[in-house]
Amino acid sequence: MTSHELMASLCQAVLGEIEQRQAAFDRLDQIAGDGDHGATMVLGARAVVVAMHDAEEASLGEFLKRAAAAFASVGGSIGPLWGSALLRAGQTLGDDPHPSAQAFAAAAASACEGVRERGRVAEGDKTLLDILAPATAALQESVASGADRAALLDAVAGAAHAGLIGSIDLVPKRGRSRRFGGRSVGHEDPGAASAYCIIDVLCRTLGESAG
Repeated sequence: MTSHELMASLCQAVLGEIEQRQAAFDRLDQIAGDGDHGATMVLGARAVVVAMHDAEEASLGEFLKRAAAAFASVGGSIGPLWGSALLRAGQTLGDDPHPSAQAFAAAAASACEGVRERGRVAEGDKTLLDILAPATAALQESVASGADRAALLDAVAGAAHAGLIGSIDLVPKRGRSRRFGGRSVGHEDPGAASAYCIIDVLCRTLGESAG
């Protein structure tokens, strides 16, 4: 499988999972939002799939920059956040045709920083950063320790899941949800839930591709 084929497979897997969970994400968003988070995520994932097909000769860094523009174009509150995350990751990877594990870890850290700056959020604010940050920390630690792919993917997925569970009882401090903070306590934040969904399906798909 070529790198482009793998990326296309990952994008399609993410899109398929988000489409299946769209209604669930929308229901979560109805608790303290507009009720359209799932629909917006589907639009964003579809736009990224189109960008993938239009970038057959692009490096991974260039593809991520195109994906950033595609996702940001769907608007809402989540589009710019994922757009910033993808753009920062793409800028960090640059035009390297074969990024190292260390480069991917650095790109993930840059993606988190993009979300922090664009959303003016911190961990504990009950946003997608509560998923991305621990997953990134697990990736960095796994790379630094020389973990094999299976162990690395398990660590990243596990950290993302722990972040999601840990965020359930938080009070939202940013976005529309903060105006209805009490309603959200005891429920998953929709942005956090969809971020976990993306990380989980990426880890599972990468694990299967290595098998």
